[in-house]
Amino acid sequence: MKVYEAIARGLWDLGCTELFGVVGDGCVYVIDSYRRDCNGHYVPAVHEGSAVLMAQGWARVAGKVGVAAVTHGPGLTNTVTALVEGVKAGTPMVLLAGDTPATDREHAQNVNQPALVAATGAGFEPLRGPETVAEDLARAFYRANIEHRPIVFNVPVDFQWQDVEYQKPYLRLPETRSVIASSNDMDDAIGIIASSHLPVVIAGRGVSDPEAEAAVLRFARRIEAPVATSLRGKGLFVDDPFHLGISGTASHEVALDVIGRSDCLIVFGASLNKYTSGERGLTRDKRIIQINPLASEIGRCTPVTVGLVGDPGLTADAMVKWLDEAEIPGSGARNDDLLAELKSYHEQARTKLMHRTPAGTVDLYELSFALEEALPKDRVFLTGSGRFMFAFWNVISVPNPRSYVDGNGLSSIGVGEATAMGAAKAAGDRPTLLVTGDGGFMLSGLSELATAVAEQLDLVIVVANDGSYGAEHIALSMHDMDPGLSLLPSRDFARIAEAFGCQGLTVTSSAELQTAMAAVAKRDRKRPLVIDVKIDAASVYGGAAIARP
Repeated sequence: MKVYEAIARGLWDLGCTELFGVVGDGCVYVIDSYRRDCNGHYVPAVHEGSAVLMAQGWARVAGKVGVAAVTHGPGLTNTVTALVEGVKAGTPMVLLAGDTPATDREHAQNVNQPALVAATGAGFEPLRGPETVAEDLARAFYRANIEHRPIVFNVPVDFQWQDVEYQKPYLRLPETRSVIASSNDMDDAIGIIASSHLPVVIAGRGVSDPEAEAAVLRFARRIEAPVATSLRGKGLFVDDPFHLGISGTASHEVALDVIGRSDCLIVFGASLNKYTSGERGLTRDKRIIQINPLASEIGRCTPVTVGLVGDPGLTADAMVKWLDEAEIPGSGARNDDLLAELKSYHEQARTKLMHRTPAGTVDLYELSFALEEALPKDRVFLTGSGRFMFAFWNVISVPNPRSYVDGNGLSSIGVGEATAMGAAKAAGDRPTLLVTGDGGFMLSGLSELATAVAEQLDLVIVVANDGSYGAEHIALSMHDMDPGLSLLPSRDFARIAEAFGCQGLTVTSSAELQTAMAAVAKRDRKRPLVIDVKIDAASVYGGAAIARP
């Protein structure tokens, strides 16, 4: 067969069931063979960056390596922002990129592709020759799995029409689950826990499976510690009564108080970056025990007292065993007072967080609580990047971490929309909710509505439309400058969405919000639903509603 056919079959044999891309002469033959010869499902995006983001959204929800394909030159340059997003979010994916012939120095689309990819932080894996297709392709997938970042598989077009005898790619990932049975670090960790009066357990995306989650929760209950999660660990411990929610800059008031007063943090599978640590305010003057399978992650973002390199679940069970053998009592931090405080907060949250807004607009928290109730609990939830995010992170629930995807690795607007479409492909029968801003939606969301319609995605897109670039509105207002430069023209997103074939609704009041939520329940699940919700730009500050003067 031809090299392009061998690549297509290799993708299929490596488990690629969804291929996202934009055709060009550097990738079109691979895509065509993938569809025709392998019966693979190809999702044609409008923009190459969107194709990469779709693959990343699919990967985050499916828990597998996502795959996209683009052509050489501009096809690859259009993916730069998406690749950086994938690197910062730690998303495993393979991007098949065509490349111009090495012999044609004056090819119009010739760019230095290795240097371009290197600048994004993604990995670069070249196809060395026709005879190494299987080995090189398998290595790209291996690296994506192990390095937790996008890997660009570079395929020169002059190789693609050469003949090759097909060899099935061989991919076997190493067993990485391990535990420290006995060590000075384990002794120190047990000693710290034994002397703690108010420990808090924080878990992140590294607690990736139900078994590990159950083990970490057993440990938390054993030491009588409340639990919290990083943002990307959202969905863990949802049924635990002592769940504090998200730790860090998105924490609610009770979580901030409890984590702030704690004397020990035990962190499983989270980086403890500046957001989870509340700009280090929640980690200051505390003893910290961090557990992670990768030694390179220990103390990378925040200095820790003790680091344990091991599987979070296995290590949690080992620590319980040591605590039991030493007959160390629990801390007593899981008590009736904390339970009552959490219950009171959740009962009063809606009233305390919601604010009056001018006529023709809706409060963000009113919107978030309405969405929480309107959609089934088994759902996928995504946010784009913008100041609106904070109103949804602590209100919209998900059943597990793989059901939440943030498009905020690079803090770039316009990332969430395509990511949500890939996530919706992986969601199966579950609905996918995307909350995005009007600036981001205009940047990339509108054009990709055509893709969402063609794929018949059960996707609910809520545009928090404050008619501005929010961060810039804040920056100008904080310096007593006219925020007019940040304002955007009024646009009827619902009607525009309908022109693409979506369902469209506009919300300007509480009554219209309730009508829209009823429409969510009765929506056509084979057509995306776009809800344009008008928000007052002056009532949103850093994501939290504030009283108007």
